Amino acid sequence: MKTIKTRGWLWPAVFAAAMLAPDTASRAQEDIDWVTTSRGRYEIAIGGHSWPGLAELDTARDGKFDESGFNISFAAHWPVRRFAASELLAGVDVGLFANDSDIRFISESLTARNGYLVPSVKWMFGDRHRYSLDAGVGYYLQDIAEVAGEYPMNWETQLWEDGALGGYVGATVDFGGGVPSKSRGLMMSLKVHLVDFGTVRDEGPLPPTLGQDAGRLTGPIYMYQVGYRWR
Repeated sequence: MKTIKTRGWLWPAVFAAAMLAPDTASRAQEDIDWVTTSRGRYEIAIGGHSWPGLAELDTARDGKFDESGFNISFAAHWPVRRFAASELLAGVDVGLFANDSDIRFISESLTARNGYLVPSVKWMFGDRHRYSLDAGVGYYLQDIAEVAGEYPMNWETQLWEDGALGGYVGATVDFGGGVPSKSRGLMMSLKVHLVDFGTVRDEGPLPPTLGQDAGRLTGPIYMYQVGYRWR
């Protein structure tokens, strides 16, 4: 029978590994403690979105609204509940988004503009809490207007405006999130907004443009964003 002889360095190495394992786990836990202890999370983001319902409006004048548009938003959230491997944050999202069109009014084409203020929550989980599932319910204000001239000498004519209660669901990833040396960095999110503004029509004594019933303006609005976040 052969006897396997261990070299002199093996047992010290095993002992060192055993001593380091709790320390490594402790440092990982410290990272989680650092990122979840009374630290708010803030982000500013820009991106694009797709709104099929807007492109489907049938206006009195020839032309269509673009399905794709541009958006910008700011969000702030603070920890309200901590679990074994995740945390719940509550806060607010504020955003603007717009879609152009080729529908001519007087001198310029119409623009559809939206602003929203949405109280929301983020459930952060995963390795160092860098992933989150997001949801919110709040107020959305939508209008359609002609914006003419050049800044700062510009003016606008509003053809239609309405506000409604709506909400969104989505997901976010914080690149390098949860590490003390990376308390700020890039983020990426995908959200689906759901809102119903009712029937779009001309309002007031203006040349017929939208018509008396251009259709019902509803979601979903698919929004993709990249931005900068910090804690």
